[in-house]
Amino acid sequence: MPAALKLKEEYGDDLQVIFAESQNSGYEKSIADALKYGWLTHDVIWSSDYLFSTGSKGLPSFALLDAEGRVVLKGSSSDLKGKMEDEIERMVQELKAGPADMPKAVAKIYSELNKGGHAKALIAAEKLKAKPGSKDTEMVLSATESAIANIHANLDSQLARADWLLQNGYPTQAKELVSNLLKGVKDNADMTAKVEASLAKFEGEEIAAQLAADKDLSKLQNKLFADKNGEKVSDKLLKLAEENASNPIGKRARILAGVASGKAVEVRGK
Repeated sequence: MPAALKLKEEYGDDLQVIFAESQNSGYEKSIADALKYGWLTHDVIWSSDYLFSTGSKGLPSFALLDAEGRVVLKGSSSDLKGKMEDEIERMVQELKAGPADMPKAVAKIYSELNKGGHAKALIAAEKLKAKPGSKDTEMVLSATESAIANIHANLDSQLARADWLLQNGYPTQAKELVSNLLKGVKDNADMTAKVEASLAKFEGEEIAAQLAADKDLSKLQNKLFADKNGEKVSDKLLKLAEENASNPIGKRARILAGVASGKAVEVRGK
């Protein structure tokens, strides 16, 4: 099992793993091999897109991003495995308790943010900014300003993630993400307006059809991953791909149809 999957098992939702095929063997064949070895799970994302260069000439290579999408570490996963694990642990703990040496009052803000309470975290930060106390005032004010910036950056990052999911054929996950964000911003009018604008993207017959197709695709994907036998679902995946050739669900279904059959497939739109 790749080290990334072991880390995913350890950290759960605190870590998102994205595998990107970067050889010339063909995306469908690579994913089919991953299926055979049991590397496909429901919690990881597989992509054929060229994301960016890691600077490593060999494989496997990796890039480690923080919650805002900034590259923290990149290179050969064989050479930097220990350092990568240390950085993941540091970032996960920082998300839960705030950066190291954080004043306790400011750490409470990050604790609220980590629970998804963007509005409550911002309210706490504004209160602390107004009354930082007499001890280590400059440090508290500086840390509070950073916390406020991070609250807004985190919300923007989550909304950007929802947009990516929607554009790449994961409308159910995208809608769930934005709906959960709405719960955490209800005490802030500006944040609420921003999240509601994002949630409005899920209205209309076109998205409703994609949500229904996504439900069907998830069932077929789960069966494919569980059975590791593409013959049982190959035809159904191809049919779903043809029915959704004009939207991102069709691309996902086509790729999975290729995985199931072990070769690239062509789709005729309806």
